[in-house]
Amino acid sequence: MILLVVAAVLLLIHALVCLMLWTLMKLGLLPVRGHMLAVIVLVPLWGPLLVVLLSVRSAVFGEGLKESALESLRFNDDLHRSILVHERDADAGVVPLEEALIVNDPAERRRLMLSMLTEEPDAYLAQLQAAKLNDDVEVAHYAATAVAQISKESDLKLQQLERAFKTDPSAQNLNEYCDFLGEYLGSGLAEGRVAQIQRQQYARLLARRCEREDTLELRIRYATALADVGQIDEAQAVTDQLVLDVPEEQEVWMLCLRLAVMRRDGDEVHRVIDAIDKQHVYLSAANREELAFWRNGEEAR
Repeated sequence: MILLVVAAVLLLIHALVCLMLWTLMKLGLLPVRGHMLAVIVLVPLWGPLLVVLLSVRSAVFGEGLKESALESLRFNDDLHRSILVHERDADAGVVPLEEALIVNDPAERRRLMLSMLTEEPDAYLAQLQAAKLNDDVEVAHYAATAVAQISKESDLKLQQLERAFKTDPSAQNLNEYCDFLGEYLGSGLAEGRVAQIQRQQYARLLARRCEREDTLELRIRYATALADVGQIDEAQAVTDQLVLDVPEEQEVWMLCLRLAVMRRDGDEVHRVIDAIDKQHVYLSAANREELAFWRNGEEAR
């Protein structure tokens, strides 16, 4: 019985202490955050004592600690700002890979060629194709061999994707086959009649994709693919609808310009250029350069 009375008295004292600390918190006299209230209530004696000690420590040392931390941060910031990035002397002799294959001495050209072949030849496909025409017979031979190997591997992967699509014409197989075929055609590996057949297949695949997912990017790719295979009227129909749907899209207008040039319609070229100006269409640097070329050609006429 005595133990129960003692426990009740202690709990009452603890409740009064909690109430007092809570009142001080509300009045702003005790700089303690609200989540510490759980510690005060749930941990008798030690909870309130710990909170009071933390409050006293913060009141006595808080500003000094804050200033010390800020001073440390300022020092580190000044230290980082004072670090200078020195230019390496070796960088002064660095030239673009394309120039190195043309200008540098034979030993350097062959070293670069071997470096490309031992790293990732696929990443240097454009340079390798240009190097096939190099005056250095050995460099040209290495480049031609590498391009032939890349072409062989790409053809094999293309055949695998085509077989997978024919076996299971699912959306995933269609997308993988279509995207890789687009990359393959963009790489320039396909030539002549083979390239023409593959471009027609690419246009058909894009048509099927547009039936499933009618996105802006796919419609532009589809119209471009139709233009690539010479289906100008079909490409024009897709492009005209794109102009109505997204009149601010620069690639759509550049496609309109391309189709007008393919038709050899000077009046249409002039109309497209005027429309781009009136619509205030944003153009990338490459598109601005192309537009300036045709604008100057029209003015010369």
